[in-house]
Amino acid sequence: MRILVTGASGFIGSHLAERLVKEKYDVRVLIRKENPKRRKDSLELLKKLKVEIIKGDLLDKESLKHAIKNTDVIFHLAAIARPMAIPDEAYFKVNEGGTRNLLEVCRGKKIKKIIIMSSVSAVGTTKNGIAVNEQTECKPVDVYGWSKLAEENVAMEYFNKYKMPIVILRPPMVFGERDFEMLKLFKIISKRFFPISSNIKCMEFLYAGNLAEACLLAMKKGKNGEIYHISNGEHYSINEVVHAIEKAGNKKIFPVQFPKFIIIFGGYVLETLGKIFHFHPPFKHDTIDWMTKQLWYTDISKAERELMYKPIFSLQESIKKTANYYKERGYL
Repeated sequence: MRILVTGASGFIGSHLAERLVKEKYDVRVLIRKENPKRRKDSLELLKKLKVEIIKGDLLDKESLKHAIKNTDVIFHLAAIARPMAIPDEAYFKVNEGGTRNLLEVCRGKKIKKIIIMSSVSAVGTTKNGIAVNEQTECKPVDVYGWSKLAEENVAMEYFNKYKMPIVILRPPMVFGERDFEMLKLFKIISKRFFPISSNIKCMEFLYAGNLAEACLLAMKKGKNGEIYHISNGEHYSINEVVHAIEKAGNKKIFPVQFPKFIIIFGGYVLETLGKIFHFHPPFKHDTIDWMTKQLWYTDISKAERELMYKPIFSLQESIKKTANYYKERGYL
């Protein structure tokens, strides 16, 4: 069975491609002709895996037609996958428009399953500490979330109109080897300092290896036209995450925290500088909220029930694997 992975040069896509090769599938990947330096590690892995590499773009229908030829299953991960310092319309051009392009060239083809990688950001934050699930009314809180919801709407449009075999996954923040967003947190803690402390279990994380497992289950057991929330299956406090990174790096942080108003003020300053100099700030004025308040609870009971999903890697194990990778590559 031939499987296409779009966005395979991203760190999540590289994890999925690696898992599919391990499972002996015939893997084809779609990657852009030009990739940023942060994707060097993923590209190196893809070459070692000896998958079939197709150069193309979601906005180039001809390249998509070539990529899907004789394909049985598609994992669609290509997207603007996180908040960035870019114009708002760019999110929709790629996430909504690019997905429409892909599904349009797939229409009428004998494809067995199309798994769309969305995000819990398409739903928005929890209310009154109640976990979001597949029935929660979607109220995204930023342009990235709205673009992912628009992507979902396109997918459901093609499912409803053309009965295309589409399944949607909604992960929270994902981390793992070859990820350079979480690396920022590892680096801060490696300096034995972290300004925020909280034991409130309010954070959702998902190790890329667990997400790859969910992807395979969605391919085998996912019901067409359905959405599934995926996570590590636990809620974490920022202190739990920090302690897990401490343990993995054998470094203990100094017990010094800044007052909340200083962190909020610093976030505003970084946001302003980001707008002026066109970069995405490492944290914002509301960063402390999502690290200390019950805003991002996810209920994965549907995935557990219908996909038989169960996380393979624990938080400590996955953080250890990630930390070891950063050390081996000289990033820490």
